[in-house]
Amino acid sequence: MFTGIIEEIGVINKISSKNEAMELSIATEKIMEDINLGDSIAINGVCLTVTGFNATSFTVDVMPETFRATTMMKLAVGSKVNLERALAVGGRM
Repeated sequence: MFTGIIEEIGVINKISSKNEAMELSIATEKIMEDINLGDSIAINGVCLTVTGFNATSFTVDVMPETFRATTMMKLAVGSKVNLERALAVGGRM
């Protein structure tokens, strides 16, 4: 579940093809503090799953239908994106 409150602005630092999907790498700071594989993060309002991360960025896969049905197709390297982590159990709304 998401609150709709943007936590941070990230920057797309890499876009690549991954089979039929698109892989995005997003540079960020605050969200990196407690990120885990499999976390759900809303990117410009689109819920995506963390597939990898390092000290400064995380990656997500964008499936073809998500790419076609959302604004993900408008993203480019350097694009700023709104980031919001899923609400933690017991978190305040």
